[in-house]
Amino acid sequence: MLLGCQSEQKNTIEPFELLTESVDQYAENILSRGNINSMSVAIYQNGNTYHNYYGTIDSVSKNPPNNQTLFEIASISKVFTGSLMAKAILDKKMTLDTDIREFLPRAYPNLAYEGTPVTIKNLVTHTLGFETPKKLKNVYSKIFSGEYAKNPIAYTIEDLFDELEITALSHAPGSYYEYNNVGPEIAAYILEQVYKKPYPELLNEFLKEIGMKNTYLQDYDYHKDRLIHGYTESGALATIDENPLLGGASGIITTLPDLMKFMQFQLEAKQPFIKEATRTLFENEEESVGYFWDVGYAEEEGFYYLKSGTSNGVQSILLVCPDTNYGQILLMNTTSEEAVDDWIRLYNKIEYDLIKYPKINLWSQVAPLFLNDSKEASKQYLELKKDTVHYFATANYLNKVGYDFLYQEQTDLAIDVFKLAISTDPENANLYDSLGEAYYKAKQYKNAKESYENVLKLDSNNTHAEKNIKEINLILEQSN
Repeated sequence: MLLGCQSEQKNTIEPFELLTESVDQYAENILSRGNINSMSVAIYQNGNTYHNYYGTIDSVSKNPPNNQTLFEIASISKVFTGSLMAKAILDKKMTLDTDIREFLPRAYPNLAYEGTPVTIKNLVTHTLGFETPKKLKNVYSKIFSGEYAKNPIAYTIEDLFDELEITALSHAPGSYYEYNNVGPEIAAYILEQVYKKPYPELLNEFLKEIGMKNTYLQDYDYHKDRLIHGYTESGALATIDENPLLGGASGIITTLPDLMKFMQFQLEAKQPFIKEATRTLFENEEESVGYFWDVGYAEEEGFYYLKSGTSNGVQSILLVCPDTNYGQILLMNTTSEEAVDDWIRLYNKIEYDLIKYPKINLWSQVAPLFLNDSKEASKQYLELKKDTVHYFATANYLNKVGYDFLYQEQTDLAIDVFKLAISTDPENANLYDSLGEAYYKAKQYKNAKESYENVLKLDSNNTHAEKNIKEINLILEQSN
């Protein structure tokens, strides 16, 4: 069910309208799998914005999310702290190499490893050199399990400072990446010291600068009527992931339109602190990190940065690609493994179209017809494929579509998609392999054998095809 459509465009142009139609189609298809209660999506592409809501918050009320719905964005809160830290660096309140002990309430001689201290850079890149203190780790575990749903949390920032006095560094700060919530909370405390203001006040000033009027820090009870119900891995109603500390690591609740303002601000404001906050400060084979942002570079989209958040019942992600001027936000109120898999699948589909814009994904234009008349849809696809100015179409993308149908047990549709893909790229051995797999799953063994034989004609060293042909021959012999 498609609900609550909003579009805000600086210039009404047909390609963007087609793009938003594709986004709606992808979201509805993902929702139809039944793993997600509701999905909220926003995109930005070269000055145009769009957002929409899909599904219902729960099966009882049938209410959809809307512009007033508040979401826990969990660890996305960290990049707001990171932005404020980047501002502080540019304001010369500190440097990235400043020893954090200059701002802490006690001496902490233990917060160094063989003479190497924990620095501001280590706070914002998850490279502290020590693990989360035991008591705080236990508190986080109890919060996530819902133990504090009706009871106050007996842990404060003062308790963290007490634990830090007996914390031992296991390795040099800056040498290993270990994701944690301690660094952002200490960062929030340091911001309080250098600006002589409470962290919530500093955050609110920043939110006001962006125009985020419906965003709050840990004010759950006051806004409980607007806060979305989330659902856990088991499908149970999730409790709120309250933060016992200052809110530097988590605790922001916001609406989709407000989070869109933050995304748009990142792409349009050209503020120096944005560039500072998103430059690479730490990198290894698996991670590349700015001020709590995950940063990277890809061949087509260029430089990008992103942050995801997982609360007990809400999954969220924010992607910003300044080089190609696009971004996207996905929010859902289900955190089961199946829901997260679908969420990632939707994220990838939308980003693929954003990268190729202003060309439109040809498959999305014929997909609705394909479900009812695959032959006519294939005919239209091949005809429209000639229009390379307005559409992009690749056999490899069709191969992914075919596997989507295959995973959903829609084998006949998968076969038709693989056939269409082959008709556009008849020398692609992998496509015949995919078709062979679909035929095999449909128990059309002779057709499967023929497909794998075509694989060998194009790739004579393909041991996978040889193995499958032998297995099919045994099945055919046993059936005679």
